[in-house]
Amino acid sequence: MKKIIAFTGSNNPASINEKLIKYIIKEFPNSRIEFIDLKKYTLPIYSQEVELKGIPNQAKELFQRFTSAEGFILASPEHNGLPSAFLKNTIDWLSRIDQRFFGDKPILLLSTSPGATGGSTHLEILANLVQRWGGQLTGRFSLGSFQRNFDEDSKSLTNSKEEYVLKNIVESFLRNQPVSE
Repeated sequence: MKKIIAFTGSNNPASINEKLIKYIIKEFPNSRIEFIDLKKYTLPIYSQEVELKGIPNQAKELFQRFTSAEGFILASPEHNGLPSAFLKNTIDWLSRIDQRFFGDKPILLLSTSPGATGGSTHLEILANLVQRWGGQLTGRFSLGSFQRNFDEDSKSLTNSKEEYVLKNIVESFLRNQPVSE
């Protein structure tokens, strides 16, 4: 793939999911992965009434950036077993421009959390929905116990098993080959 957009569904300035994305970018420097910080796209909370005033320009700009990509990596935090409200709001706006805003392109879903499951519960939900949004799911990965498995100083995974699994999933994604789960 020539251009991959990576983003996180977190609006936390110290997002561990963003750290996971940036680790991947560091480990695959020649793979043309571009990080997009969704926090820079100020979108009002979606409602039909707000939409009557028009689609926000920042949603249109983000949609245009998505159309230029050949694939996506999404690292999403889990909030009470669900995707974050921040991510949901972004999806709501993008889907108002085009329900299939991922444009039938491959997507890799990631999550990490301080807890043991790494946010895997909500990845199941996202995995079931990405096809509705035009994403072709190629794989998913959850890194549990982030603080124990990630070194903040070196910005690297410290668990060699998890590192091996993640790198294989990313490599398969970059070759546009689905990973069997």
